[in-house]
Amino acid sequence: MGDPRPDPADALAAIGNERRVSMIYELQQAFRNGEYSLSYAELKQRVGLRDSGNFNYHLQRLVGQYVRKTTAGYELTYAGRKVASALTAGIFTEQADGTTLPAPGTCYNCHEESIIARYEHERIRITCDDCGEEILHNPFPPAPTTRRDDLLSTFDVWTRRWNALASAGTCPECGSRMEGQITESEPTLSIGDVPYRLRVSCRECWAMSNLPLGCLVREHPRVVGFHAAHGVDIDARPLWDIDWALHHEYLSLVGTDPLSFRLRIPLDDEELRLTFDDEGTVVSTEFRGR
Repeated sequence: MGDPRPDPADALAAIGNERRVSMIYELQQAFRNGEYSLSYAELKQRVGLRDSGNFNYHLQRLVGQYVRKTTAGYELTYAGRKVASALTAGIFTEQADGTTLPAPGTCYNCHEESIIARYEHERIRITCDDCGEEILHNPFPPAPTTRRDDLLSTFDVWTRRWNALASAGTCPECGSRMEGQITESEPTLSIGDVPYRLRVSCRECWAMSNLPLGCLVREHPRVVGFHAAHGVDIDARPLWDIDWALHHEYLSLVGTDPLSFRLRIPLDDEELRLTFDDEGTVVSTEFRGR
C-alpha cells in the first residue's frame, strides 16, 4: 500500500502562485471579520481577477486541501489557515536578520547585566555581550521581530510553550509525537551550560531540541508554589534569567542504575530539590534548609 499522505511538493505547488496566495489571504481576512465563507462572486471580486476561467483554475487548485466548498461558499480548511498564519508571520516573505536589542537579566556565566537578543537565521538568540556566552535560542517567525514592541516577553512565552509541548511528547510544529532521552552530548543546537539534557525529536518533521532539565519544570506546580511562597513571581522572569534552569551548578547525577538526576532551586534560606528519572520526568521533590 502506498503512502496515503499528499506529496509535499504537490502541496507546495498548489499554493505557489500569487493568485492563490491572494485567495487564501482574502478568505483569512473574511474569517477575521466574522464572514466564515465567501461566495464565488464575492471572493472573485476581492481577489480582483476578472477572467473567470483564470480565477476558477487557481481556486480549484486550492479546493480540497486548503479551501473547502460549502453550500454557503468557500472557506479555509485548517491547512489553509496554517498557510495563512505562515504568510502573516512573514515566513515566506520577510527577513529580519540583524535585529538586535538589549534584554533584561544577568548572564549566568559572568554575572554581568549585558544580555542582548539578536535575530539570525529565523531564530532569536539570547547572548551575553560581555563574555560571549549563548544562553538561549529558539526558532521564531520574522514578522513579529519588527512589528511588536513587546518582542522579548513574547519570545519568552513562545519559548516556554514550545518547550512545554516538546517535553510533554507533542511536536509544537506539526502535532506529531515527540520522543525524548537524556543525553550528555552537547550538539550545536543546544542551550545552557549543563552536563545533561533531554533531547527531544519529532517522529515526522524537523523539530528537535536539547533542553536542560531545568527548562522542563519552569511551570511545575511545586516550582511555581515554591517561588510564590518566597514572594517571587516566576512568570515575571524570562527563562534566560533563571540560572538554576540553565547552569550546571544546580544539576547533578545522583544515580546510575537506573539513571537519576537532581536539580536544586535555591531561594533565600530554603532549597527545592527535584529528582528526575532517565526520561526527564520528575519523580520526587523535597525541601531543604540551606
